[in-house]
Amino acid sequence: MRALILVVSAEKKGVSSTAGMQNTVRTSPLFQKRAEDVVPKAMRAMEFAIQERDFEAFAKITMRESNSFHATCLDTEPPIFYLNDVSRAAIKGVEAVNEKAGR
Repeated sequence: MRALILVVSAEKKGVSSTAGMQNTVRTSPLFQKRAEDVVPKAMRAMEFAIQERDFEAFAKITMRESNSFHATCLDTEPPIFYLNDVSRAAIKGVEAVNEKAGR
């Protein structure tokens, strides 16, 4: 398995991870559900995918977790926007490649 990490900007984030998480815990109704239910289920599924060497399942869980994380960021007051146009374009590009590959 190989991982690709794409750094789309060298600029400092508008909201630090620590400050963002503190605010998310205080203000996001989705956060508690994610912490209590969504993440533990995803971690079990991720562990199973790794044990089974099931890259397709691993990739799907990773993307779903990323989307869930960013949904929680958007549910924070005020909303946190970590994704930018370049990162959204990269996501669309990966989706296009996967679709072309029949995945």
